[in-house]
Amino acid sequence: MDTSQSSAAPRRPDLKRKLVVVGDGGCGKTCLLIVYAENRFPEAYIPTVFENYVTQVHFDGKEIELALWDTAGQEEYDRLRPLSYPESDVILIVFSIDFPTSLANVQDKWYPEVAHFCEGTPLILVGTKTDLRRDEQTRRMLGAQGLVPVTPETGAAVAKEIGAKYIECSAKTGAGVHDVFNLALKESMRKQWGKMVRPGRGGRCLVV
Repeated sequence: MDTSQSSAAPRRPDLKRKLVVVGDGGCGKTCLLIVYAENRFPEAYIPTVFENYVTQVHFDGKEIELALWDTAGQEEYDRLRPLSYPESDVILIVFSIDFPTSLANVQDKWYPEVAHFCEGTPLILVGTKTDLRRDEQTRRMLGAQGLVPVTPETGAAVAKEIGAKYIECSAKTGAGVHDVFNLALKESMRKQWGKMVRPGRGGRCLVV
């Protein structure tokens, strides 16, 4: 199954899906969304407060209106960020392969937050910036701290621990970007196990 975005006038969508992206500031959340939705890589870094991108895609024989919710990872937005969670169909928890601390924060901060507000919602752990895994300057900088770029095996192990699917990509090169959203759409379609947070709306977030 694959997605395609048409330049022709979109027809009325068959389905609507909401995808929310969380993770540390600077780990590539906004770049990932912009490359997918607008097919361009933003060179300047501008910290996100809350942004909402809407695109229409063809997936598995259906026209889907996909709302992409970008969130701020900085601590000062911790009290505002939960406002983005209601009615989410799938959550992307993003970390940067060149910043191992961002993966540690998946377990310490992001998964607990999402599990609290979005119990039963499909989770995908996304490792960004794969282009930097073999970058010599990146490896030298991490090596000076006794660190190395996050390996696929380490990322997959964390995903298993939190009950998420695992996938990697590079927004800069475009590698794997569409695969991330194909997986997200697929996961948003499947029937969810776990607590029914609202009658008839199992697997969607409810903030109370």
